[in-house]
Amino acid sequence: MTPFVECESRSPAGASWARFGAAAALLWVTLLASPASFAVERIVLEVDEITSPATQAAGTSVTLDLARGEPVAHVRVGQVAVPQPIGPLRNVQLECTKVYVREPEIACREGTLTADGGPTKNIALKVSGEYDTERRAVIARGSELALAGGLAQFSGSFDEKGWSVEGRAETLDITQVRTLVLPWFKAPESLQFTGHVQVIGQASDRGDGLQMGADITTSDFNLQNEAGTVIAQNVVGALRGNATRTASGFDIQGRLEGTRGQALAGPVLLDLNANALAVEARGQLSGETLNFSDITLTQKNLSQARGQARVQLGDEPRVVLAHVDLANLQFPAAYTSYMQIALASTDFGQLTTTGSVHGSLDINDNSVTQLALYLSGMNVDDQKSAFSMKGVAADLHWSKDESIQVTPSTLSWNSATAYGLSGGATQLEFRTRGRTFELTKPARLPVFDGAIQVQRLDTRKVGLDDMELDFDATIEPISMRRLSKAFGWPELNGQLSGTIPGLSYRNKVLTVDGDIAASVFDGSVVARGLKLENPLGPWPRLHADVTARRLDLSLVTSTFEVGSITGRMDADILGLELFNWSPVEFDARLYSTPGDDSKKLISAKAVGSISTVAGGGAGVIQQLQSGVLKFFDDYRYERIGVACRLENDVCTMSGIEPARTGYYLVKGRGVPRIDVIGNQGEVAWPQLVSQISSGIKNGAVFQ
Repeated sequence: MTPFVECESRSPAGASWARFGAAAALLWVTLLASPASFAVERIVLEVDEITSPATQAAGTSVTLDLARGEPVAHVRVGQVAVPQPIGPLRNVQLECTKVYVREPEIACREGTLTADGGPTKNIALKVSGEYDTERRAVIARGSELALAGGLAQFSGSFDEKGWSVEGRAETLDITQVRTLVLPWFKAPESLQFTGHVQVIGQASDRGDGLQMGADITTSDFNLQNEAGTVIAQNVVGALRGNATRTASGFDIQGRLEGTRGQALAGPVLLDLNANALAVEARGQLSGETLNFSDITLTQKNLSQARGQARVQLGDEPRVVLAHVDLANLQFPAAYTSYMQIALASTDFGQLTTTGSVHGSLDINDNSVTQLALYLSGMNVDDQKSAFSMKGVAADLHWSKDESIQVTPSTLSWNSATAYGLSGGATQLEFRTRGRTFELTKPARLPVFDGAIQVQRLDTRKVGLDDMELDFDATIEPISMRRLSKAFGWPELNGQLSGTIPGLSYRNKVLTVDGDIAASVFDGSVVARGLKLENPLGPWPRLHADVTARRLDLSLVTSTFEVGSITGRMDADILGLELFNWSPVEFDARLYSTPGDDSKKLISAKAVGSISTVAGGGAGVIQQLQSGVLKFFDDYRYERIGVACRLENDVCTMSGIEPARTGYYLVKGRGVPRIDVIGNQGEVAWPQLVSQISSGIKNGAVFQ
């Protein structure tokens, strides 16, 4: 029977890994070379503490079991201080089933390792390693480590000069990775991630400082915040970074790529399928301050930019300072990516664009403070044909600080159309700072065959509830016929001209100090006391007094289907109030121009139309279609007129003068004589509108 022999060696506290390895190797070699009569079945080596430049172990025991034929080694360590990202380990147990001992190498060619602690709370993997007693170097390898839903492998080396670690992990679940990296990085709780990543990483410290690097790739990255304003879907991308520890922190370099998928951040949409993204950055990390000395951004067929930035990290990261030079921003991709979502609910949500932009901007404390943009070769077309601009060019300068001088800006275009209006070449020169805008030179805006000559346009507090505006302009004669067609009105003759003096906007009220005049129907129309409340809100309210003088009734009645009337007419619409563009109050009077000596005739159709305004229309029409009157197409009249005072949705009616049974709407003259007399004193406004519409239709029997 072979005798059982157990050898035990205890090393003093503080023994280094090299001394421990040398002692173990010497003991194992000696015993393995001893005569057979001294058969050894087990060797046990216990050490209180082992130290090296990279690690420290406490409560270590090594057992070499020789009774199985092939030596088997068991290593148990109570606690090991391993550098991050692994961290402290407890109850470390290594079983090596293939032991190799040949001076100066001690090796475990095949084994398993288990431990408590580390990022995953427990560790189980296959391992192998060597220890070189001459170089006092340890090499370790691990594989099949379960990590965040995937598998990882690593290799590392440790010697008196330092250490290095390399690792690779496949198909890691991003949700589990998020929990795994909490000690070093915490993403905002409002962000939810899904998908998988592959990671290749390196870390080392060879006496010249800690160096780290990582390559992270994904083919199915998804992200969304609670509000749904930040979204990424099926993103294919890569993040590559390196960091080197310095006396003040870390020198860092990184590159971010996105080649497939889509991402949304507020109003910005990145279609990576069409516009692949690449961002490169270099900088320094000191505490929670990240200084980027150089950042370059490239988006295929979209943009190129370069800049510098200082970012303050923490619970709420912010850009302390930044400067960005925009080398090229190309349309239409720029419109789709940066503008279309913000404009989706407006009339500019479906535009076809061309052109390019370059310039620069400065950022301070997450806010843009200065901006310089240069536009060229730009064309804009609304797909609904409501809006277009051709040959747009601009030199735009803006500063957030309203107290400093800013280079004037210019904006020009060769032609433009908007909602049926059209105009030729225009150039604006202006200055904009903070929430203010002011023309620095008068501007002429062509409209059809005329123009609006703007003398003054100043705005303040733009975008705020208490925004203010001042505007002065003159209107060079514009064809009313072309304006009517543009706005879908009945065709009006004459021209729109005059001045728009003293237009101002204060406290959500737009007022005009002077008169706005138009020449129409060979007469004039003037609006006075114009005031528009809440013009930008859902319920605008308009106040004005409108007067018309010497309108040619033949032109008026040829425009509206009411029959033919000749002569001149005046009108007074006083106290006009429109709510959401519908009349709620006015005192209106239409009447023959006093002193008019022109020929005054009214057709049977016009008589029928007027007679329905204040009742009795059917009877008048019946008379015109019977007896001798049916042989006449036109009738002479002395005066014509109607009045309506609208209040509380009721119109109080009257005419040019009282009649025996009502009031005259038309007072005839000569033979055959015809009078139109109204007999309705009060009528609901909707009913009156219906009567007028019906009268126009009924008048068609006289055509």
